[in-house]
Amino acid sequence: MRLILLIFCLPLVLCITGVYEKSEGIYILNNGNYESAVEEFDYLFVYFYAPWCGHCKALGPEFVKAGQMLREKDSLIKLAKVDGTEETEILDKENVTGYPTLKLYRKGEMVPYAGGRMAPEMVDWLEKKISPPAQILETLEDVEEFLSKSEVSVIGLFSQDGEKKSMYETACKDYDDYGVHYPVGLSTNKEVVEKYSEKEGIVLFKKFDELKAIYSGDYSTQSIRDFITEESLPNVIEFNHENAQKMFKSPNNEKSHLLVFHNSSLESFKDEFSMLRRVGKEFKKQVIFVSVDVVEEDHRRMIEFLGVRHRINNDSFPTMRIITMKDNSGPVRFRPEDTTVSEENIRTFVSDYISGKVPREYFVEPLPENWDETAVKYLTAVNLKKFVEDETKNALVMFYAPWCGHCKTLSPVWDKLAANFADTDYVFGKIDATVNEIDGFPKINSFPTIKLFMKDGRQAEYNGERTVEGISKFIKTDGVYGMAAPDEEMNTKPNKDEL
Repeated sequence: MRLILLIFCLPLVLCITGVYEKSEGIYILNNGNYESAVEEFDYLFVYFYAPWCGHCKALGPEFVKAGQMLREKDSLIKLAKVDGTEETEILDKENVTGYPTLKLYRKGEMVPYAGGRMAPEMVDWLEKKISPPAQILETLEDVEEFLSKSEVSVIGLFSQDGEKKSMYETACKDYDDYGVHYPVGLSTNKEVVEKYSEKEGIVLFKKFDELKAIYSGDYSTQSIRDFITEESLPNVIEFNHENAQKMFKSPNNEKSHLLVFHNSSLESFKDEFSMLRRVGKEFKKQVIFVSVDVVEEDHRRMIEFLGVRHRINNDSFPTMRIITMKDNSGPVRFRPEDTTVSEENIRTFVSDYISGKVPREYFVEPLPENWDETAVKYLTAVNLKKFVEDETKNALVMFYAPWCGHCKTLSPVWDKLAANFADTDYVFGKIDATVNEIDGFPKINSFPTIKLFMKDGRQAEYNGERTVEGISKFIKTDGVYGMAAPDEEMNTKPNKDEL
């Protein structure tokens, strides 16, 4: 009787579990078994690849190693792969647009991969994904050990289960993929709650400044994460690559940043830093204070980029700027009339900035006396507007960067064009867009950029071949030939063979 039951049950098991081929311990999925695998395995890590893809050839062996490491740990995570060139239907269903693509299915929920491409990095990321959202801290000793390991730590303190505890755990779930991550813990021990907080809730602990911050907002996921990102910053930040990520992560990216440029090798540096910490505490909700050590080689390019020291400006150190980075057009700078780094001057500068009394700083290159001596006129922020708004002339302007190779190649072409159109109502100019900014003119982000400003007020940007013939045709067609498409019409969606 038992044998008969087993015989009848066997086909049912095969139907439920599906059949999968394996290669080097990795399940091979296709259109026929993909959905059943996602349903069957609680934790399924899928690798979409193309045999011809160079990046896939590098990632493939690491993916196999990750599978071996997980099997040695008796992990519940299963690894699978899909050949995208053969299984295009799966790619469309799963919205896979490039190779390689990695996705984790956690009890049917798709989690985009955000880890590294080496086997240990994959394993570390995967193990975090299937672990509790927050580390469970059962005793006072557990909490003390947890807090000792990091400069910043967060603990949810709840004496019992409830909605707030559940919402905190939701905020902690996949928090490691948020961009800026700190250890998060959870304790329901009443002794712990009584020792570390006046009441139940979320507490951020830090080994600097005020030592801890207690959360008082709503329990939405983004609000909790924003609280952690905001409160984890010290009153004054030492600028480096790691801290830059924290400075410009939401909601800190919406704030303004006071950058003080000073020299760590001088005796005055420590006093300046202490002063910044003291004053920074007062303005932390609106302006983040940042210390930039000008001795560091890595910081010199930023110093030039922000116009603190370059060929049209040469501040003495220490000096300061306020910048905002609210969109993709680059930093907007504010410079005080007096750049002296003193407590009184900083407090006045920041207060005036918050009150809207400090005008935006624009790069303005001095206009050379001989700007008009050649067929191609030398333009700066001083004379650009007058040049392009002349109602008797059509103006062609090349926006360039001194270091741009394409600009250097275009330069003799530009001279030739200016000579060819010398006896017409077309005039030619060039402007170094890296050291000139004009209020009301959009920022130039690609070089060279060629624009036609017609005397009737119309404008056109050229995007054709950079030759005398091509640009001449652009001019003679009133900017129609080779005209650049508006940004909103450009299709930036990657193809499936793009990474």
